[in-house]
Amino acid sequence: MSATDPKNSSRVGILIMAHGGGTTWNNMVKEAAKPLTETYPVEYAWGMANFVSLQKAVKNLEEKSVDQIIVIPFFISKHSPILRQAEFLLGVRDELADQPMPVMHYTDEFKEISGIELDDSHFMHNMIFPPTLKQIEIHTPVQFTDALDDHPIVADILRRRILSLSEDPANETVVLAAHGPNGEEDNTGWVQSMESLAAQVQQKQSDEGLPVFRNILALTVRDDAPEAIHEQARQYLRAVVRQGNISGEVIVIPVFLSPGGREKSVAQRLEGLDFKWSGETLLPDDQLSTFLINSVNKSLN
Repeated sequence: MSATDPKNSSRVGILIMAHGGGTTWNNMVKEAAKPLTETYPVEYAWGMANFVSLQKAVKNLEEKSVDQIIVIPFFISKHSPILRQAEFLLGVRDELADQPMPVMHYTDEFKEISGIELDDSHFMHNMIFPPTLKQIEIHTPVQFTDALDDHPIVADILRRRILSLSEDPANETVVLAAHGPNGEEDNTGWVQSMESLAAQVQQKQSDEGLPVFRNILALTVRDDAPEAIHEQARQYLRAVVRQGNISGEVIVIPVFLSPGGREKSVAQRLEGLDFKWSGETLLPDDQLSTFLINSVNKSLN
């Protein structure tokens, strides 16, 4: 599927936000966005709403004389302080909704261009913990699209990942495991979106006259949360898999965007338990190119 070419599309710039990882991780995102690059100038902002990465991407797009910037948050869930911070930095929000995210990359450039007073108390483990943030310099209207959340394309990809491991759906418990946020309210929203994905998978099975799965459960592993929350999530995941094995088999599917190691931690914390696992993430999959294209077209229409 290729990107459409509406009137004035050459003046539209695309900014794809993604968490980022190693070279393979990032290249899979770029590969998914390749159809967009044939029609629009595309820039990437890696990291957790990183001030410098976003500023550089906006500057590059504005140097190409765009008169509109469409921001695609290529994240699993909208329920995240990362997206709220990005909305503030790009002028969509008037105030920060959360504490500023730590700056893990571009630390020297952050000190140079942010204009924020920093002392030794704001540095820890080669990261900056800024006391506040300023909105970036931007002269172009910005429009955000939706994160992946419970989009039907995500449901379809997950269903194919499940079916590649499934042998007897009626006797199989499927566990959808995502990284998840730290905050409880965000976590509730994240899990609810995944439960919607689970319902879509079951409905598709039924619509095609195929047996539905015995159960599809959604949870988050919350790797970055405080230790007590992280350990509670670990124990819950193990309990779900143990219980699923009592009267059937268990399939565990990581709901992560791109492979890079974080998804492997899901399997590692299930050591000693029986479960089916391929470790396949959402990328690579051609349908995510369709998701990106549709996101842009929806914004333009």
